Amino acid sequence: MAVGLSARDAFRAELTAVAGRDGRVVCLETLPRDKDHPFAAAHPDRFFSLPNVGSVLTQMVTGLGAAGFRPFVVVAPGAEGRAATPWPPWRDCLEAGATVVVPAEHFPDGYDEVRRMPGVPLAVPCGEQETRLVVRQAARSARPHCLVLGERAGAGRGGGEEGESALSSLALGDPEAACARLISIGEAGTRLAVAARAASPGLGHAHLVYLDDAGLSAAAVGLALWPGMSVVTAAPRMLDPVLRELRSRMPGRAVVGVPAGVGRGGVARVLAAAGV
Repeated sequence: MAVGLSARDAFRAELTAVAGRDGRVVCLETLPRDKDHPFAAAHPDRFFSLPNVGSVLTQMVTGLGAAGFRPFVVVAPGAEGRAATPWPPWRDCLEAGATVVVPAEHFPDGYDEVRRMPGVPLAVPCGEQETRLVVRQAARSARPHCLVLGERAGAGRGGGEEGESALSSLALGDPEAACARLISIGEAGTRLAVAARAASPGLGHAHLVYLDDAGLSAAAVGLALWPGMSVVTAAPRMLDPVLRELRSRMPGRAVVGVPAGVGRGGVARVLAAAGV
């Protein structure tokens, strides 16, 4: 697996590059100003550090959107492990047309509400290249996006070319030969799935990035073509809601989950769940 920047750093670097080509892109972060922030250094007139703000954030996003700008809002984790910006402003920012970036460890609290928001793609990329691609897609789109990013250096799947622009699912392996299929989500889930597939190459692997209703429904069409058991690997707090949604879209199919990043023996648990 190729190891690169963390998703957060990849986001910052790619958004800085995008803003160099598009003067409408603005970055707002709900944490103290970082003296090493690349966007702030390159585009100081379009960067805003807004720690501990409430309705001011939504007002700024609305005003920027009305003026023709494309705001990207980064919601930072609070000192006590909670989101520094409560959920209603996230929703208001999305509804006002901003792309919102949320830390992965806090996002499941708002998963169902974001998932159901019409026209709002919800992306959980893995690795530097995939994160950069999702940022470019969000910047090119006329729609607000919700991006869920991890903090660790990402172990990517490789690739990340423009040819993967759909990013709903990436199927690996022969679906007719696969005894079971892994469905990986996020950084932790993808690490576990790749390790399990290295131990048992006969397993199939579908990697999901877009988890909104439209993205899951599109992915389910392709996933339904694969026979056998489906084993979902994702971080614990993301696993249950995604399992629920996939099961509802694949009735009659066996879909189980294995939490990633919980103690040792994750690969063994995946292989056992897959019947290998």
